[in-house]
Amino acid sequence: MAEIKGPKTPCIICEKAILYLWPERGSSNLNNAVDIHISGHYGSSFDTMRYSGIICDDCLDSLIQRNKIEYIKSIYHTEKD
Repeated sequence: MAEIKGPKTPCIICEKAILYLWPERGSSNLNNAVDIHISGHYGSSFDTMRYSGIICDDCLDSLIQRNKIEYIKSIYHTEKD
């Protein structure tokens, strides 16, 4: 059974509680959510800083549908783009 755990819950947009799958095995797999990483670049007040958080699938889908975030590629893509 999934349980709420960890300092990165809830969703950073809607604040919905995120459940982890298989916590008894120490898994970090999220139930209907993604773990994101944000890096600050030159020109930002957050230049050289890295952050992580969680976005639920519903919020991510909404961002994609509204063209607020861009799909780049699957991390399992094996062919050259």
